[in-house]
Amino acid sequence: MKTILSSILAGTLLATLAVAQSSRTTVFEKSAHEAASHHGPVNRHVFAYVITVGSEFGILDLRTGELVTVPVSPGLADLGIGDGLVQGPGRSLLSLAFSGDLDSIDPFTRETTRIGATGLADCSAPGSYAPNCANYIGEHNGRLYATDFAQNLYRVNPHTGAAKLIGPTDVPALTFAPFSENPDGSVNVFGESLFSAHGKLYIYFSTLAVNFETNTETPLIPGAIYEVNPATGKTRVVASTDSTFSSVVNVNDTIYALDGFTGQVLTLDIENGHTRPVSVVHGTACDAGPPSCVIAGATAVDPLQDGGR
Repeated sequence: MKTILSSILAGTLLATLAVAQSSRTTVFEKSAHEAASHHGPVNRHVFAYVITVGSEFGILDLRTGELVTVPVSPGLADLGIGDGLVQGPGRSLLSLAFSGDLDSIDPFTRETTRIGATGLADCSAPGSYAPNCANYIGEHNGRLYATDFAQNLYRVNPHTGAAKLIGPTDVPALTFAPFSENPDGSVNVFGESLFSAHGKLYIYFSTLAVNFETNTETPLIPGAIYEVNPATGKTRVVASTDSTFSSVVNVNDTIYALDGFTGQVLTLDIENGHTRPVSVVHGTACDAGPPSCVIAGATAVDPLQDGGR
């Protein structure tokens, strides 16, 4: 899941899709127009830009589960990108690096750029931990927010990367180093997502002990959805839900959850936590095995509008 598996999977996948350098038309535009022509206008609303724990950038058709990878330079693994994905200024996409830096991805030029330090701690080394390590980034009403391991809420400047503390969220803190091992051979992992829905800001959070030999997971802090007051950071629990989400994305006020263990795309009712299966993520990014295409961050796009920029 997300941050956790990145330390062992980052850099292991191959970018398999060639893109013509002479054209401003990206793989995204081609696949989006193709899908729209075959399935009609409904497909305008089911695409998302994504990053995976295998350090791939791509486009996911939420309706079919097809993940098309798009090579970027420098690669996501080179910059340590991986904690959430949001729309930035202009056509840029923004993500937190494990180092605590804010980074930008231009999906049209396929270039990645380091914007600046957030001031959050560097947890890029496997096994590293600090309460103020960079955790997850999200967007609400055109503003960027981020959390740390202690679940404090920050406002992030999209032009400089600087993060300003708002306050504690009261979401349970992450108290272990991601992927730390337990005496029974299981490892500790967590899932988190910071997202906007129906005019409000939400956090999804869970922790689990995962045994990869037996392919089982035991919830430690069961999955829950929290409504956040962006002015103070204070939260209230909205609903309990599955404990295995790796990311949550809002596409035209339909909320999709990406399950990091089953690979499913699910619709999520944030009022009661119930889910409904839509598709299963598949594509060349998944060739290294089921964990390789786990979605670490996602942000909605309108393929036809973006293609016309």
